[in-house]
Formats: sequence, C-alpha cells, structure tokens
Amino acid sequence: MRGMLAVLMMVCGLFFVVGTGVPAEAKKEKGAAASASPPSVEELTTKFKTFCDSWMEKLRERERNNIAHIEWKPGDRGVVGEYVGYDTTNIEIPAITNPDKQPIGRVVYMELKLRLTGTNDVDALAQKPEIVERTEVTELFRFERGNWVY
Repeated sequence: MRGMLAVLMMVCGLFFVVGTGVPAEAKKEKGAAASASPPSVEELTTKFKTFCDSWMEKLRERERNNIAHIEWKPGDRGVVGEYVGYDTTNIEIPAITNPDKQPIGRVVYMELKLRLTGTNDVDALAQKPEIVERTEVTELFRFERGNWVY
C-alpha cells in the first residue's frame, strides 16, 4: 500500500512540476513578444506600400484571368463579351489607422465592368474596352506578426 502511495505521490508531483512549467514558458514567450518594440509609422507605411503593390499585381492577374474566360455572346456587330477589370494605377492609400495597437491599412481603387465588341472574339479583344460600370472598392488589411495580411 505504501508503495502505491509513493508512486501516486510521485506521479502527482511530476504532473504538478510539468503542469506549472508550460505556463512559465508561455509567459516568457509572451513577455518577449511584448518587450519587442512595435514598428514605427514609417516602417508600417513602407511595408504597406510594398504590400499594396503586390495586391495590385494580384488584381491585374485576376483581370487577365477574367479576360481569358470571357463568355462571348452574339451582338449587333458580331460578338459581345463582358468582364471585370481594375484600375490599378489610380489607387488611394490613406494613412494607417491605429498604428500603436492594431494597425489597419486601407487601399481604395476602382473595380470596372468592361465590355468588348467585335466581329469575332479575336477582333473584340483587339479593341479598347468600353467601361460599363464603375464601383469604388475599399479594402481593409491588418498588421499581424510583422506583416500585412488579408
């Protein structure tokens, strides 16, 4: 009986020691993260500009994909096709809000519904698209673990 009691006490002791060691390590990691200085407004702005350049490239890629998948329909002068495009050159990047706690970045751009017409799809793709609709888009992004994320 004493042997079982000794084993039980040892197991409880190990559980207590191991159980208290994990939160202590977590506290150390949390303390290290808290002691790291937050990025400056200039650093946030520079990283956000780079992030926005990458985001605009993703929109350009999406537009290329949309053009490649136009559903052509019969029209008055041959065929008509519409797709979604983006004005990625006239963007607005307002100042970053809440830079001291949870930085939020915004980018504003225009999403365009575009129409192509021509005698056939090849002819239509060679034409300048007509803007059918404009929609202003505001995207919000957060800064997390040293990077801008969406």
